[in-house]
Amino acid sequence: MRALRASAERRRLGEERLALALDSGVEGIWDSNLANGTIWISERWLARLGYAVDAIEACQPMDHIVHAEDRDRLTLAMVEHVKGLTSTYECEHRVVCRDGTSFWVLTRGRVVERDGTGRALRAVGTQIDITHRHEAEARAEYLALHDDLTGLPNRRLLRQHLERAVMRPWEGRSTVAVLTCDLDGFKAVNDTLGHSGGDRLLRIVADRLLQAVGDGGTVARLGGDEFALVLEGLAGPDEADAVARHVIALLGAPIEIDGMVVEIGVGIGAAMLPSEAITADDLLRRADIALYEAKTIGRDAYRRFEPALAARHSSRHLLAFDMKEAIRRGDFFLAYQPVIDLVTDRVTSFEALMRWHHPERGLISPGEFIPVAEETGLIVSLGAWALAEACREAMTWPDEIRVAVNVSTVQFQYELEHAVLGALGGAGLSADRLKLEVTESALMRDPEGVVATLHRLRALGVRIALDDFGTGYSSLSYLRRFPFDKIKIDRAFIKDIAEPDAAAIVRAVVGLGERLGMGIVAEGVETTERLELVRSEGCDEVQGFVFSRPLPANEVAAYLKSRRVSAAA
Repeated sequence: MRALRASAERRRLGEERLALALDSGVEGIWDSNLANGTIWISERWLARLGYAVDAIEACQPMDHIVHAEDRDRLTLAMVEHVKGLTSTYECEHRVVCRDGTSFWVLTRGRVVERDGTGRALRAVGTQIDITHRHEAEARAEYLALHDDLTGLPNRRLLRQHLERAVMRPWEGRSTVAVLTCDLDGFKAVNDTLGHSGGDRLLRIVADRLLQAVGDGGTVARLGGDEFALVLEGLAGPDEADAVARHVIALLGAPIEIDGMVVEIGVGIGAAMLPSEAITADDLLRRADIALYEAKTIGRDAYRRFEPALAARHSSRHLLAFDMKEAIRRGDFFLAYQPVIDLVTDRVTSFEALMRWHHPERGLISPGEFIPVAEETGLIVSLGAWALAEACREAMTWPDEIRVAVNVSTVQFQYELEHAVLGALGGAGLSADRLKLEVTESALMRDPEGVVATLHRLRALGVRIALDDFGTGYSSLSYLRRFPFDKIKIDRAFIKDIAEPDAAAIVRAVVGLGERLGMGIVAEGVETTERLELVRSEGCDEVQGFVFSRPLPANEVAAYLKSRRVSAAA
């Protein structure tokens, strides 16, 4: 009788398990003995765990199957179900294979047997493999916190890291520094090698930044060609300065991509902890302000945040806002300074100079608003307006007089040719009456792209002048790469032309221009003494207060008439 009862019990268990499996359509079923802590596992699931499919190994201690880190959570879910707090038992956890590996499962079940006192004796249920879902969720979580291209932490994860750093007590602790970095020359590489080449460059940059910080720091990609470094355990700000210099050196080393050697630079701004109570956002903002200042200095520059920088940044921000309103209202205007031929004593051209009359501050110096316009991108619309306005005004002058317009570095990045063609076409001005003045800084930013653009414009008939000659370190190299129509000697040399060294430089530039077939214009000639010295050194043309200050458009005709009368007399 006992054997018959045991056989009937096994049959009953088997039927329950089979019914459960057929009803659920899942990968495996389990039957847990809550009294002794063992669990029966279906054959398919047993094989999945790497155990032999036999009656002996079909029952395993729970501790052997469930991952150690998940046991408490699984036990809590079962206890809540046993107490009647949940209608079914459900838990996501890892199961451990015989070889020690693990994978994620979703386990569901319910208590099916209790003793006379209500004590739970047995529970049965199902389980399915949800590893792929967990991997997808983990991947999504990873991507939410990391940059997909470089694998570095992104801005969100960096911010979380900084929030923890800011909340730490800082008494007696070491310094933490945040360095924000913006690459110089990345756009040129991206344009030349395409996005795939640009992506490879960014990965190389990421590797070099990781090399720079070593084990004591974190590198994040904020987006585009912007990165951030968090340095911990520093003895003081000087160590952050040293890391910044190391980064500049590492990123300045040549990089080979697809057999082509490219060179880039980097601007870096830094902010430090400990400091007065600030948030993570404040810390990043301070580093960005310092970076902004570094970028105004030039290539491969580094600045550390100081309170004075914030005041200047705020002032520039307000100026940029006012500038947008001024563009809308039409507050900008052009003034025209004549360029005089010293042989004929006639006006050969006028340089169009941008002016801004602020409704409250009056005239604002171009030295103040032009850099802000370039940094904010407003120079693109302002530059296009200046080209159109200068060409329109030049149509009212005699045909032999040209108009010169300064071109910003930023304009080369935003369809300068289209703006030039639109200005010429809109005014009906012949291309050979327009002269574009380009500084060395524009050439340095993207030499290949800028020179190619200048060649196309020159082919249309537009004249090209190299402005502020001698202020850069590689002006001579650009004279070899592009046949400028004019070289404008910077006013700094003309101011000191009475000094032997300055006079020798002017003399050398004049001789160079003669050999290369390029005309010479001396800028900033403000006195008759300088005029005679410039004349004695052989300069072709002169521009400066000795002849005229920049004139409003409505005074140009009268000035030209006075020059003709003077020449006739």
